Amino acid sequence: MNFVVVIAYLSLLPFLQQKVHANKNSRADSISTIVSNREDIREGLFRYFYDNAVPNPCKTVLFLGVGTAMSVDDYDNLSTLIVDGNEIMAVVIDHNPKWFVKLSWRKFASLYNTIVSSLHQIIPVCEGKRNDLILLGAHSASGQAAVEALPNLTRTPDGFIGLDPYKITTTSTHHEDATMQVDESIPTLNWGFARTTCGVNIDQAAKALYRMTNRKHRVFFRVNNTENSTNHGVAHCIFTDKGCGIICGTKGKGDWILLAVAHSIHLFVDSVQGNFFDKETFILPEEIVDSSAIDLFMNEDDPDSKSKVQLALIS
Repeated sequence: MNFVVVIAYLSLLPFLQQKVHANKNSRADSISTIVSNREDIREGLFRYFYDNAVPNPCKTVLFLGVGTAMSVDDYDNLSTLIVDGNEIMAVVIDHNPKWFVKLSWRKFASLYNTIVSSLHQIIPVCEGKRNDLILLGAHSASGQAAVEALPNLTRTPDGFIGLDPYKITTTSTHHEDATMQVDESIPTLNWGFARTTCGVNIDQAAKALYRMTNRKHRVFFRVNNTENSTNHGVAHCIFTDKGCGIICGTKGKGDWILLAVAHSIHLFVDSVQGNFFDKETFILPEEIVDSSAIDLFMNEDDPDSKSKVQLALIS
């Protein structure tokens, strides 16, 4: 089933609180129009988002693998913030849409390779458009599948984005025919947490992916969700629209994270294109995130070091 929806987002959560539908003729200079299309192919399901008002929405294409029990319809808010006003297309992918388990690296690679190899045909708006960057992102269980799929991708992504990917470990692989490693040429942007939630061990999620990637171009944003913090209710599924059901809900906490993640992705795109990775570049504006809510680690920084640096200390 294919459908096209043109959505004008006036506000989302506290920043863009309400979705309103607009037609394709909405004035681009007064309201940003987001186009979304859902596609079902043999290798899986995907839904792509782009801003119809930008010159080249396919300049950077970001693939985002869904988490356990999630679908391509569960990441609308984040995808909208990523593409709004930017030459970036967000493609939410589900390599196993008929089952809640998302761990197969073979299926993940198959879906990614199929879309990438025929990008300009399978996504009509990209026909005749230049594509400079391919980024690969994943939330939760798709993170494991995506990392294990990396050696088998026909086009190596220009960067990897982990949204609390799980289960990431360097001591063993989860499938006998797969490896768990990230090529040193691939920069990474990682979002994780200070406290384990929803059964996702923080030592086998974003921090682990940060540790296994090249120290010259790696970034780790750690949300301070400890019990005594104002964000103690923020959990593993905060990146989705409504959480992961009753097992891992969002509890109405941490709405600011979506805007912060989207902004960090924009910074990451610029850094990958310019091949520069310094801490000052990734400091998030105070109007997006309170300095006490997050820790930023980059390159040589050790997340377990007692001398960790909060954003407040470097801003």
